[in-house]
Amino acid sequence: MIKQRLKDLLQKFRADTRGTVAIEAVILIPILFWAFLAMAVFFDMYRARTTTEKAAFAISDMFSRETAAVNMDYMRGAESLFETISYLNSVDPLRVSVVTWAGDEDDGDYALDWSHSTGMVQGLTTEQFESMIARLPQLVPGERMIVVETFAEYTPLVDVGIGTVEMNTFVFTRPRFAPQLVWEDA
Repeated sequence: MIKQRLKDLLQKFRADTRGTVAIEAVILIPILFWAFLAMAVFFDMYRARTTTEKAAFAISDMFSRETAAVNMDYMRGAESLFETISYLNSVDPLRVSVVTWAGDEDDGDYALDWSHSTGMVQGLTTEQFESMIARLPQLVPGERMIVVETFAEYTPLVDVGIGTVEMNTFVFTRPRFAPQLVWEDA
């Protein structure tokens, strides 16, 4: 008898559909709200990435058009331009290096002419330069290239589970109006 009564109660509970919309809403509204926030954060992250890349290309183009020697004041001005274009948090925003292809086309190798940076990041070390070589394009003998690296972090306004994302860029450009970009040692 108890078994039959329990079975009837379970069947009646299963057949009752009152309140299912409220329960579904309680389950789905937080998920939909999170998805809406995540889409906004991903869009903002994409926008931050594109503005950071555009800032790096603008700085690289600025250095490629320079015919006079550059110094740390010029680098600080480029850093200021980067921070103006890109709104990301940047502790060590900028490193500029000049690379050349030494030797002939078959037996040549990359050589570092100079490398300087702003902030806490130092100029390229030998190990960093060796690891960078795989990312560089093929050059003709004696050709120089300006490499601009920017270092920034994106921190979303709302935590949707991605945390802080590094937005580093790596841009290379040939000098346009002079055969090379020279560093002023004064």
